This record gives sequence, structure tokens and C-alpha cells, in this order.
Amino acid sequence: MSGPIYAITPAAFKMPPPVTFTAANTTLAKVLVDAIPSAAATGNDPLFVGGCSVLDILATSSDAANKDVLLYVGQIATTQGSGPTGAMTTTTSTIPRATGSFITDGWLVGDLAMCFAPFGTAPNAAVDGILCVVTGVAAGTLTLNGTPIAALTLATGTRIVRVSPYMRVTVAAGSGTNGTASNVNLLNNGADSSVMRYERKLGPTDMLIAAMQATTSAVPAAVSLSTQIARY
Repeated sequence: MSGPIYAITPAAFKMPPPVTFTAANTTLAKVLVDAIPSAAATGNDPLFVGGCSVLDILATSSDAANKDVLLYVGQIATTQGSGPTGAMTTTTSTIPRATGSFITDGWLVGDLAMCFAPFGTAPNAAVDGILCVVTGVAAGTLTLNGTPIAALTLATGTRIVRVSPYMRVTVAAGSGTNGTASNVNLLNNGADSSVMRYERKLGPTDMLIAAMQATTSAVPAAVSLSTQIARY
């Protein structure tokens, strides 16, 4: 098999910003590895064809109690924009759009969904990071279970992400911070039954998402996740 060397060999290695959960964060999910689209070559960077390989995910905890971390794999299915969707102003159980179609975007009843504002933008309060079940799909409206989210106008560029649970791992009290318990490797972990679990490949519209199963103890207790990736 042959192909352009830049398509199969990492063009850069990066460490995305760590993600930290405290009592103030409750259990809202956060983006651990964001989508990485293609990018043209510049004076400082080579050509990127998009996507990445996640090479390492480590969890540390200063909490005095064991805490479970949840990992999700997500794919961006709909992105808010003036052309593709128009303004998107949620109700407590629906996400409507002015243009385009959720059906065309591939949404199905039973899908799991999360919303995330783009990196560098303030989160959509009481919307971002909440796990929702899609209970109805129409061209102009995505209906969600119950009343899981707030009613507000979503930030420009908000991604509506179809997610799937990846694994749940217990992070022991004091892991990596108390001098006796090692930090927890989430990528090559026994809770991951994948045949190949030494790296996780993500496409240009894929995301890796993390959440806490239960709220961490009072500050200064915290659980932090760090990753290393290879960009393509």
C-alpha cells in the first residue's frame, strides 16, 4: 500500500490544554480532544490533512475519594452558522434551526447528543456538556428527552455532537498527587476492551469528550485529565 507520506506520518505532536473537574463543574462533560480539521501549510506549520492519533491520556486526582471518569467519542453532526443552520435558539427540550435539515445531517431517534461552543468562546450555559437523548427528528427541529437543557440562543459555531460512551474508569483517591498512587492511564486501560488500545485515532470531525460520573469533593479537590496527540 502506498500514499502521500504526509497522510500516514504525523506532521506534529501537540499537548492540548488539560481538562480539570472540580465541585464547581458538577458533572458537565468537557472536550478533551477537539476536532482537528485540515489546514493549509504556512511558514511555521506543514500541511495538515485533518484528524489525529491520541497517544496518551492520563488522569490525576487530589480527591480523597475514588471518582469515576467517563469518556465519550463524538462526531460533529451539525454546526451552527448563518448559512448552514441560521440562528439556533433552544427551548428546554428542542433545538430548532432556520435553514438546513437535521435529517440530512444524519440524526436519528435514539442518538445521544451533546452541544459544545467552539474553543475560545464562552460555553452555552446549562446547555454545553449535558448528555441528551434524541427523541424526535424533523428537518427543522431536534427534540430531546424531557427538559435537559436551558432555553437560549446558541453561540455562533456551536457544535451539536453525536456521542457514544467509550469507557468508564475509576480514578483512585490521590492518583498521581499523593506520592503513593500512580496516575491512571486511560488510553491503555483494562476498561477499554478494544483490540488496539495504545492509541485512539480521530478523524477531522471527531472529538474525545470527558465527564465525571459524580461530582468531585469540595475545592481544592480536583480530577485532571491530560492528553498527547499526533496531528495529521
